[in-house]
Amino acid sequence: MAKIMNNSEKNVVSNLNTKTPFFIVESYKNIRTNIISLLNKNGGNVLAITSPNAGEGKSTTAINVAITLSQLNKKVVLLDADLRRPSMNKRLKIDAEIGCVDYLCDKNKIDDIIVHYNNYLDVITSGSKAKNPSELFSGHRFETLLGELRERYDYVVVDTPPINPVSDSLIISQKCDALFMVVRSGVTTYYSFNKAYDALKVLDVDISGVIINGTGANTSHSYKYKNKNSQYYKY
Repeated sequence: MAKIMNNSEKNVVSNLNTKTPFFIVESYKNIRTNIISLLNKNGGNVLAITSPNAGEGKSTTAINVAITLSQLNKKVVLLDADLRRPSMNKRLKIDAEIGCVDYLCDKNKIDDIIVHYNNYLDVITSGSKAKNPSELFSGHRFETLLGELRERYDYVVVDTPPINPVSDSLIISQKCDALFMVVRSGVTTYYSFNKAYDALKVLDVDISGVIINGTGANTSHSYKYKNKNSQYYKY
């Protein structure tokens, strides 16, 4: 398990342009480098991003990770799998009438739900409201969706619900190649992290990395989690 420190607690940084503070841009580039390294070691191209609880920055991180990966001229798709509190459509200002739910319910084909955000980044919003998210992710349609996206894209970034409140992420994470957990400095407690970690451990799901959010440009917090295989990256 790697620890990747993310200095940003901003909203979506759009295309990481010159208006974005330098340290934020570099934070996400460092995160990108470590994610690619970990994926290359583990194999696969589907990564899930989650957090122990809501409000810790996972969705903002997922969007910005997807953007930075696409800036390598790689084909990337960002999938909003947080069906209970979707946010991609509002943050990216795109249409959300149909999306993940509509495909999982067999109402639409995959090409119907893909939104082209720019030349290298596509987005799949949550789509229609779901009454039974956990059941949808447990079904074969979700595995089919991920299988198709694996073939079409260099990287698939999945924004999942927080782990502690609902079981959706536990189901999703078993079907992805890597899982990165976002924790927020001064907000996430060791108890909540440990609760999420234990829930994943029961299912033999490893955390590939921990992204520490909201530390500030000149901060060097050190979070230590017991894992003999852990690697630590400080930014």
